[in-house]
Amino acid sequence: MDRLRDQTATSAVMERAKGAIMALTGCTPDAAGEELLQRAKTGSRTLLEECWITLGSLPPLGTTTEPRVGDDAPGANLSAIPAPTGPRSVRPDTAGPADQDTCDLDDGSTALGRLGKALVHVVTPRDLAGCLLEELRTDVDADALLLFRSLQAGGLELIGHAGIDATLAAQWARVPPLSGIAALEALRAREPRWLEDFTTDRDRHLLIGNPPERWLSRAWLPVPTGDDAEVCIGILRARSGPFSSQDRQLLQAVVRLCAGWLRSFGARSEHSTAAAAAAAQPVFDSLPGSAVLLTPLRGPSGEVEDYRIDAATEQAVDVVGRTGRQLLGRRILECFPSLADGPVWHGCLRALTTGEPFESEPFAYQEVVDGAAALATYTLHAARLGGALVVTWVRHDSSDRQEQRLADVQRLGNLGWANWNLVTGEGSWSSQTFLVMHRDPVLGPVRLAGLPGLALPEDAPVLAQAVRELVRSGRQFDVPFRIRAGDEVRHLRMVAEVVTD
Repeated sequence: MDRLRDQTATSAVMERAKGAIMALTGCTPDAAGEELLQRAKTGSRTLLEECWITLGSLPPLGTTTEPRVGDDAPGANLSAIPAPTGPRSVRPDTAGPADQDTCDLDDGSTALGRLGKALVHVVTPRDLAGCLLEELRTDVDADALLLFRSLQAGGLELIGHAGIDATLAAQWARVPPLSGIAALEALRAREPRWLEDFTTDRDRHLLIGNPPERWLSRAWLPVPTGDDAEVCIGILRARSGPFSSQDRQLLQAVVRLCAGWLRSFGARSEHSTAAAAAAAQPVFDSLPGSAVLLTPLRGPSGEVEDYRIDAATEQAVDVVGRTGRQLLGRRILECFPSLADGPVWHGCLRALTTGEPFESEPFAYQEVVDGAAALATYTLHAARLGGALVVTWVRHDSSDRQEQRLADVQRLGNLGWANWNLVTGEGSWSSQTFLVMHRDPVLGPVRLAGLPGLALPEDAPVLAQAVRELVRSGRQFDVPFRIRAGDEVRHLRMVAEVVTD
């Protein structure tokens, strides 16, 4: 099963990279796949590495490259996007033959090969930070790793970290646009910042750490996304000294791989998130029922602390009676406070983390109806959409609840009910009655006159007499009888009375 998950996740990344090349060039799927293979061989990289690098090298969102669909040669359009350049995964002196398949060049034993495989299982920026630290701990002596994202208003937001405690993460959760912040300098210049002389760096920069001496050398590398960079990766080392040329080459290759993940699956910028929400609201305006689009809000530790409502249907109503667009921008715990840390909360979190849809059991919730509080029963469904959740819920009215209670009573008490029309002879049975009577529902209910035929021969006359008196005079009966159900004999009891229609 694990191998199947690996293959599925890896295939998704490769198909996305092929699709990107096809969209930009108009080439065929086979030509796009061949182009990726050729690039991987040329760069002595694995195919998966090449896919990540290709995804990170796409033109910025909003720009287009016109495909030349009319070209005759299948690969002619591939010149529309240049092959990304980057450090080799395999050293030139150890590279295999030119005709060797790329998958054989590196089985994942190199740092980049391992990272390329690990990235397919990364879900959140915090997962990415942990994955990077695990891979870089041995290769470059990394002791901590941080991911900062630039904010439109200036400054930085900590979106992922590993190797630091929650207190330090909370202190650096939001960084104002001050001078001396190495991560900001790296993002503005779009060039790495190598802090390798602690004495000098302490005077020039505001260093992370309590105390700062905990990490004596640091590197801040911007993650390129088109013509811009909005995420910066920080590598903190306890040991002093410079990063070797091999370390620098490896770290720059790592950010190239991370660019593909961040572009395709990672945290989106505030602008793109707002644009997606604005595009979703007209869709939600036309949807029936109660539904909302929720964007997770994470704390410094990376855990989901709340959700922001980015789109809502007109029928969506919160605990104080706000509806539709009145809910936009509000926190889910502000609108539905009693959901905190309950089964529904954890179910939604699982859906966000695993991608598996969640459907709750019916649960009671207090709502406002005509200005008065009332207790109602709901069922909720949540499904992941990108990095957000689409949540719908259905309110069960009193008749639904009564029917559910009746079904529960029948199931728990092994009871069943049946109705017969004494004029037409037609009948209807509950599903539990079919189970009790050991009868296939496809055959339908037995007519009232045929009911004694289901009993054992010695019990049939008594049951038949009771049925005749019920039909002729309306006399109620309470008769025990037995039936055969497979290899067993069931002892049943039937209570019947006549009621007017």
